[in-house]
Amino acid sequence: MRSVVTRALLVAAGLVTVVFLATAGFLVFSRASAEVAAADQRDAAVVAAVLAVSSDPDDVRGTIARTAAGAEGRLSVVLADGTRLGAGGGSPVTSAGGAVVSVVPGSVRFPFEVFLVAGVALVTLGAAVLLGHRPFTPVIRALRVLASSGGRRVRLRGPQELEALAASINEASERTSQLLAKEREMIADVSHRLRTPLAALRLDADAVGSGPVADRIRSAVSTLGHDVDRIIQALQPAEGELSSTCDVASVVEARMAFWSAHAANQGRVCEIDVGEPAWVPLSPDALGAVVDALLENVFRHTPAAAPVGVSVVRHAGWVTLVVEDGGTGVADPSSALHRGSSGDGSTGLGLDIARAAAEATGGTIHLERGRLGGARVRLRFGEANSHHSPASPRAWRLWRGHP
Repeated sequence: MRSVVTRALLVAAGLVTVVFLATAGFLVFSRASAEVAAADQRDAAVVAAVLAVSSDPDDVRGTIARTAAGAEGRLSVVLADGTRLGAGGGSPVTSAGGAVVSVVPGSVRFPFEVFLVAGVALVTLGAAVLLGHRPFTPVIRALRVLASSGGRRVRLRGPQELEALAASINEASERTSQLLAKEREMIADVSHRLRTPLAALRLDADAVGSGPVADRIRSAVSTLGHDVDRIIQALQPAEGELSSTCDVASVVEARMAFWSAHAANQGRVCEIDVGEPAWVPLSPDALGAVVDALLENVFRHTPAAAPVGVSVVRHAGWVTLVVEDGGTGVADPSSALHRGSSGDGSTGLGLDIARAAAEATGGTIHLERGRLGGARVRLRFGEANSHHSPASPRAWRLWRGHP
């Protein structure tokens, strides 16, 4: 923006200067040409006056030599008998006593005034650019602040109009953020409240046994579960748009209070190791949805007696959440992280929710065989307010034999 304004000022000032110099030069040149022509006419008149009283060649030569045009070799005289005196050429100017006086036009020399005018014009050009650019400086500075705000709150000083514009932008941005936060909070709360009873319903439906009624119940619970998964998936924050933090250890402890009770009812061994507080740039609801999605996968796709383990480790700017089980593992690891194709009647939304949350913090998801013999999902979250090297690749699918 600044360069555009500067170029515009330079072009405008340059055009004005060129027009001014051209006009001034034309006027000065015209005046100098007229003065030279008048001087030549006077010299020719002097020679003609001498020819009117005498045609003696020596007198005429002496007169020619005393004139400015004659001294420069631009004045000549052709006598009546054809004798040429002085330099030849030139256009006839006057005649006297049968002789013709001719003068070659002299060259016009630019006087000192021309250079003085040019110097004044250049100084004026520089002053015009400086004075013309100064009023734009606060405007340019304010516009640059607006352009580089990147959606953040704008703070600038400048013309009142731009300050009012910045205040309007801030107000609209804050209102939009509040509305989005309220909407996400409401939907996340509803989804989170649905997950707990939904998991209990699914477990009860599995215990009903077989038959048409039991199948309808299981189908309805499964459909409802998929819908809740989609809602939670839609709530995942995009990378670079995270606005809240939570302690992974606290969230995992809170959610495992529910899942541990279900594990005890099924006779499962449930190992929990959350360690020290570890903060990540995710909301508690978003991280709680991740924990619920992973544990629901374990309880749904592993035998009732299969052990489950959950741990949290903080190290080198990363917070790792591990959920593993003692089941049979993942049948098709290559597609397990692809939404809608994880197999075993699952939509794959659980792992997709977990992956979206990890990648929103710059982290990764790893699917591998764990120490309990079944699947192990290892999520690495970028720790809040810390520097860590980029995590690559975003999703790893490792499936080794039993250790």
